[in-house]
Amino acid sequence: MDNEPEPAKPDHLPRLPDTAYQGKSFVHWNFTVEQRRRGWLTTGFHETFRWILLHGCSHHGVACPVYCLMPDHVHLLIAGWTEDADQKLFIRFARRHLNPMLLEAGVAWQKQPYDHVLRKDERDPFGVESVANYIAENPVRAGLVNERSAWPFVGCVVPGYPELDPHAQDYWLRYWRISAARR
Repeated sequence: MDNEPEPAKPDHLPRLPDTAYQGKSFVHWNFTVEQRRRGWLTTGFHETFRWILLHGCSHHGVACPVYCLMPDHVHLLIAGWTEDADQKLFIRFARRHLNPMLLEAGVAWQKQPYDHVLRKDERDPFGVESVANYIAENPVRAGLVNERSAWPFVGCVVPGYPELDPHAQDYWLRYWRISAARR
């Protein structure tokens, strides 16, 4: 059955079949740093993170409507924009290019990221924006800032639209227009 999880390996989180991560799917990914270590999140890391995301998004037919880098973990909302988009390949690409930077800072990701594939009833604009708001509000809930626009490590990566800002009043209107044109 298409939505049945893969059998769990002893040291892995269960995953849905590959098809759940392909095509025009939405997935909320969460990468946690081993032992919740801190000290790696810098402006330089953020800049390189955005470049890696941009290249990965372009190569794998996806966009990132919102991301949030926290001191000990990272949230990504990834949207498949093409029928041949493959989020698992995108995540492998991102990890492969981010791992050396983390190792240089003396940290590493936990072995496997957590993911939540948005169900059909969660993929309408209201559902997607709700997940995106949850992600962007992370620094506020953690007590790091009073409002999410004050956290410098929240953003989006939509190939071809470097001016998009998830804090802008018209962001979602623009995102959905762009998405409809691309999808």
